[in-house]
Amino acid sequence: MRVNTQVKPGFFWKAGRQYIALSEVPRMLNLTASEVADAVALGELQIERVSGCKVASFEALMEYASIRRGKK
Repeated sequence: MRVNTQVKPGFFWKAGRQYIALSEVPRMLNLTASEVADAVALGELQIERVSGCKVASFEALMEYASIRRGKK
């Protein structure tokens, strides 16, 4: 019997790291899509491409969230 853990769409693991699809980031951090796009353009949020999908690592999101909290 194979045990599968439930993972939400847009969330996945690769090489022991958790990644979130860029389209899910606004919902996760309670931001607008334009705020996320600005963060990516300014280099505040690092993204990667995995199989053609733009993703952000969970660590990068937590780092970005702490930077945003510091600015407020």
